Amino acid sequence: MNTQTKMQKNRYLSVGVAAVLAATVGMGTALAGTLDSSWKEATLPQVKAMLQKDTGKVSGDTVTYSGKTVHVVAAAVLPGFPFPSFEVHDKKNPTLDIPAGATVDVTFINTNKGFGHSFDITKKGPPFAVMPNIKPIVAGTGFSPVPKDGKFGYTNFTWHPTAGTYYYVCQIPGHAATGMFGKIIVK
Repeated sequence: MNTQTKMQKNRYLSVGVAAVLAATVGMGTALAGTLDSSWKEATLPQVKAMLQKDTGKVSGDTVTYSGKTVHVVAAAVLPGFPFPSFEVHDKKNPTLDIPAGATVDVTFINTNKGFGHSFDITKKGPPFAVMPNIKPIVAGTGFSPVPKDGKFGYTNFTWHPTAGTYYYVCQIPGHAATGMFGKIIVK
């Protein structure tokens, strides 16, 4: 296991334990913030500009990407979308169709002022437990901070998928179990 993988595993473990402890003592998972300093802040106009950078094309409940580099922009719980859910290209939890061999640049934005969220990718499919132990995570953000002061949190990561079926999930307890996930098909 390389150093980066160990660091990410330790971050998930530490933040996951904090989330469980916070929920257990009644503080709610919203107070179990991130340990990752890669999160940045954005205003609503900046969020709207980021959402426009998604390179997919919508057909029904699927967002299809093409090319050697694709840009996926996902947001947690934008106004008008049910809690908890993801929004990609104005669709709730759409299937993402990505070409094998593409470099996938992901921007994840948390606009929900009450909770942290994560956008993590796994091969494990539903159903998801209320207290998720989703393994392995192949790429993702880890837990986001809770937005405050009129700003929203966002981060970026790059993924190099091989062909197969994957799922994007929120690992905050109860979120994936109640529908905060979607499918990714890489072919």
